[in-house]
Amino acid sequence: MSKEKTKLGIIGLGRIAMAHGNAVMELKDEVELAAIAEIRAERAREAAGKFGVGKVYSDYHDLLKDPGIGAVIVCLPNHLHHPVCIEAARARKHILVEKPMAMNAREADEMINEARENQVTLMVGQSRRFPRALEIIRERMVEEIGEPFRIDINFLVSFPEPPTDWWKSSEEAGGLVILLQGSHSVDTILWLLNKMPSTIYSISQSRNPLWEGEDEGDIILSFDSGELATVHLSLNTSPYLHEMIIVGPKGTMRLFEFPTQKAFGFAYRLDINGKTVLDGEQIPSLYTVQLKEFTNAIQKKRTPIASGEEVRKTMLVLDAIRESDREGAVIKLTSVAT
Repeated sequence: MSKEKTKLGIIGLGRIAMAHGNAVMELKDEVELAAIAEIRAERAREAAGKFGVGKVYSDYHDLLKDPGIGAVIVCLPNHLHHPVCIEAARARKHILVEKPMAMNAREADEMINEARENQVTLMVGQSRRFPRALEIIRERMVEEIGEPFRIDINFLVSFPEPPTDWWKSSEEAGGLVILLQGSHSVDTILWLLNKMPSTIYSISQSRNPLWEGEDEGDIILSFDSGELATVHLSLNTSPYLHEMIIVGPKGTMRLFEFPTQKAFGFAYRLDINGKTVLDGEQIPSLYTVQLKEFTNAIQKKRTPIASGEEVRKTMLVLDAIRESDREGAVIKLTSVAT
């Protein structure tokens, strides 16, 4: 007997929603995109046709009232993640929300509490947790290079113009590149080291007058047990450079990410101690692997990878990074209490 499909609704049809829609199509034997909510009528019609969606709502409140929808993927601007997820939890819908989880840790806590009270799954779209290359890193890191004492990430891309209007507003984006890309990089560091930094420093600049927030940033994290991590962020670098270097007492791992011709498609090369152990396109896509994790967690009633509770730690560090950036000061992180 085949298991019942998870019926999903997507709220918001911006750029990233297309990656989630394509993931649903790749998992069509397991999930169904049953509805979409989008205020732009033409955009909604196009997406409904592409993904074969029967129900289209101009108001997401109507989607949340639909008893046929069991879970939602929230693909809205950063400042809307918190209010919409609160409403989705109260409507008893399981939630996959795009990163950053929220604008700050206070909002994240409210989302976590609401999901817990309503007994729904809350997962954050930290898609860079899901490449096969990172799985290999986690499996082999300690054996191959020992306990790492340094992680350096360069996440340098080029956006000459904002691809969507809300990027222009620092209020709606929460600044810009720190939450936009830094949410991935910081989350990766915390996931690999499995500990929180004690000292945080950040400095940023805005070079492009087409938006208000920062588009260049450098972050330094230090840990009480001696590890150092750095993150270098840019929206003004061409060609694209996204790499991670992990250094341990026995050697080095180096991971390179390359965009493919597919929208939100990536290829990876992983070198361990100078030897290439993986080189090729990520298939299935990060968003397909992520969606499978989300729906599997719902079906098996287990906590997913990148749960709200886990990503709360990422939000605490991002709060401290943004505080350091505003104040031009070193921030001491002393509490991670739930």
